[in-house]
Amino acid sequence: MKLALKDLKWHDDVAALARRLGWTVYEQGSQQQRQEDPSFVAVKGGTVIVVWLRSAAVRPSRMPPVDRFSGAAVAGYCWSPADMAKARMVLMSVAVAPGGQPDDAA
Repeated sequence: MKLALKDLKWHDDVAALARRLGWTVYEQGSQQQRQEDPSFVAVKGGTVIVVWLRSAAVRPSRMPPVDRFSGAAVAGYCWSPADMAKARMVLMSVAVAPGGQPDDAA
């Protein structure tokens, strides 16, 4: 999938934020990215998260499989540019409990 410049910037901004906050980020090459695959995987300490980035709000029928790795205690997130504050909060405070649900998911 080929991304537009604004989409590449959005992806770069979120990945850069994660790195600044101490995460090790493993990104897909944007030229080979498939819709169902996460945009990046991030690791910090013993916490692993998978993140799907979208250029617009995602309709429920098109939601990526954010719970795909929940059995492995990996939390999944799907963010669009409108979710930047949420992304920042998650990247600053996420702690994954057993079963893959973030501790702050209530």
